[in-house]
Amino acid sequence: MGIINDIELTEYFSLCEFECPCCRRVMLSPDLLTRLNHLRMVINKPISVNSGYRCKEENHRIGGVTGSYHLLGMAVDIHVKDFLLFDLLLFAQGIGFNGIGYYEKENFLHLDIRSGEKRVWKGSQLIGY
Repeated sequence: MGIINDIELTEYFSLCEFECPCCRRVMLSPDLLTRLNHLRMVINKPISVNSGYRCKEENHRIGGVTGSYHLLGMAVDIHVKDFLLFDLLLFAQGIGFNGIGYYEKENFLHLDIRSGEKRVWKGSQLIGY
């Protein structure tokens, strides 16, 4: 039996990278995928998806915030090996991600496509936009 979500979406990403780890369901905004694919092309390095879609149970289990954009398939947490996290943040801003969380200690960025006010934060502290 193959992987249920083993479907190539772009040259760089497959659907299974965005599935919920507990139930394997997937919701993925086409806009999020387009921006993430653009980021991959611009930096010219593989992007690892740490977390894509999360069901309510998984979001609660990992301590995700209520109303997380991960619940809607509008957010992704990523890591790029051998790439400065702050530089990745700058590229993500330029591509138009509206929500960017900078998690230096854990070495990942949260990226989302929220509407309305843009936000950038470091850990739990809002730092701009």
